[in-house]
Amino acid sequence: MSIPYALDFTEDPAPEAWLAIPILDGRGVDRQRRKWAKKCAELRWALEAEGPRDKSQVKSLARMLEGLSEQFPQKIPMQHLFAYLPDLRRDLLPFFFYAAPSTGPVEQVLDTLVQRNEPGAAQDPHIVDFTTDNLGKGLRSIRHFVPKGGEALCMSVNYGWRVDSYGIDLSMRTISDDIGWMSANIEAFDAFARSLRVGHPNDLAVD
Repeated sequence: MSIPYALDFTEDPAPEAWLAIPILDGRGVDRQRRKWAKKCAELRWALEAEGPRDKSQVKSLARMLEGLSEQFPQKIPMQHLFAYLPDLRRDLLPFFFYAAPSTGPVEQVLDTLVQRNEPGAAQDPHIVDFTTDNLGKGLRSIRHFVPKGGEALCMSVNYGWRVDSYGIDLSMRTISDDIGWMSANIEAFDAFARSLRVGHPNDLAVD
């Protein structure tokens, strides 16, 4: 069972690197998603020193954003979705957030959230403490595996916290087969995670 909550930050994430992706449903959702993607692509390209060479680059990013907003929420349980995009020459890297009411011993729950014993790993996941002032007791894992039905080795970065102040267990994760680039950006992922805080949807909102 999922629960409603809102994500907020102690300081705003860098707009040239982190994008909040809307999870939309209901009547008129396709038009709403398309309009958001077009505007977001224009704003993101405006942050580039040289700007887009032509309108096709803006349209390409808009299509990518629209597809991310449409496809991933249908495939993966989540309540919030972000994308990491510090370099417009690369694909978006999605970050999925999911929370459920806290149940069971915290150590066992955190192990599950960071996939400590998930089958299929190429080697034992590298797991470190990731307790933060805002979110409480947590872990972070780096896991290498070959997806079911796939051939390329992939890497996932998985965070899990028990947020006692709201009675929830929260996970944040991402996955890619670009292992070298992912590994080079772990510090950026960690900084983003440390800036997170949660609250009630009526009190906090992600624009």
